Amino acid sequence: MSTRKTHLISPRPAGAVIPHMPAIDGLRGIAILLVLVHHFTPAVSGNAFTQRMLGMAHTGWIGVDLFFVLSGFLITAILLKTKHGPDYFLNFFARRTLRIFPIYYVVLTVLLLALPVMAGTPIIAKVVNTFFGNTVKDLPSMLEGQSWLWLYGGNIKIALTGERWGAVNHFWSLAVEEHFYLIWPVVVFFCSRQGLVKVCGLCILGAPVLRAMLMLAGFDSVVPYVLTPCRVDSLAIGALTAVLITQPAGLKTWLPRSAWMAGLAAVVLGATIVSMGRLHRDDLLTTTLGYSMLAIISAFLVLAAASVKSGTLACRIVANPVLSSLGKYSYGIYVTHMFFNELFIKFFPWTGLHQLLGSYPRAIVAHAVLSIGCSWLIAYVCFHAFEKHFLKLKALFDYRRPTPQPATVPVSRPALGLPVRAYRQAA
Repeated sequence: MSTRKTHLISPRPAGAVIPHMPAIDGLRGIAILLVLVHHFTPAVSGNAFTQRMLGMAHTGWIGVDLFFVLSGFLITAILLKTKHGPDYFLNFFARRTLRIFPIYYVVLTVLLLALPVMAGTPIIAKVVNTFFGNTVKDLPSMLEGQSWLWLYGGNIKIALTGERWGAVNHFWSLAVEEHFYLIWPVVVFFCSRQGLVKVCGLCILGAPVLRAMLMLAGFDSVVPYVLTPCRVDSLAIGALTAVLITQPAGLKTWLPRSAWMAGLAAVVLGATIVSMGRLHRDDLLTTTLGYSMLAIISAFLVLAAASVKSGTLACRIVANPVLSSLGKYSYGIYVTHMFFNELFIKFFPWTGLHQLLGSYPRAIVAHAVLSIGCSWLIAYVCFHAFEKHFLKLKALFDYRRPTPQPATVPVSRPALGLPVRAYRQAA
């Protein structure tokens, strides 16, 4: 009888430098699910049970913090693996561009160029205003500040003006990650491993201090929530996690340690919730300590997911088909879902579902499930009809392609009859 080995991770996809980790896909699916539940539930209202239920649903904003840690971890792992390879910067930036730009700029093109034309065309204006009325109302503000969006500066614009941009308001987190992508490859390239640990530590300690200073100075809580220097601790904790586990026996050493740190972070976070009565982004404790504690807990989840062996029960649970598929298409879901939020409310109204199901909490759940399913379907279509054609171009920037070797000139034996070795020494 043959035995079958259980591997920690799956084989690498073409062009990848780190193996595929199925549980990481599942964790990414959890992150996008949290965000979708947050965005697809109504404002807190109703009886005490419904209010508690909605309050829990709206803490789904923590999914963004998990995304930050995941990005810091995966990007740093890739950069460390390719640091001494050919075309380090070219490969990284080209592959990132092919992954994130196409769908992002298509959505901006539709919103900022096509939608104003459609809204001003009498034949289709009624349809546009019926299903995207709120987005049309936000257009003047978006058009006025569109340069910020085109240049990945939406988070800076939000911090400066405090304006919310509806269908593209969540693009602030994409701006934070893009800033990280621009700077971090340079940091990794010029820092030794010890130096990189120090930079991560500085970011981890400095970001909450900066958030506290801004809050105590009287700035609106949205400022420390969206500005890149204020959120870099989550990315740096993910990056530090990648650095530590690449050491000998790193995963085995740091997984139990991270469990203790996550437990302590959970206690601090629980104390914050008890003292404030909630976990909300408007209070000082959540803004200063809360984000950091969430990042520490997220780092433990990332480490745990990276340690899950393929084929085990844990892997089958975390990397189940639903979460894995949500994780696979999470970027497209995140970019597009708010654009269709108003459409989902029209198609799956809470009041209509309430009458159909006889319960408002059931209506809330049904609306969220239907909206999430539609968001997944839209992202699936966008990926296979559009995005994957750009992703195929990643083969041109394969991290693992061989380094060109200089041509060698064969040394012929000299006519003088000297041994080749002596001839080379003489030359």
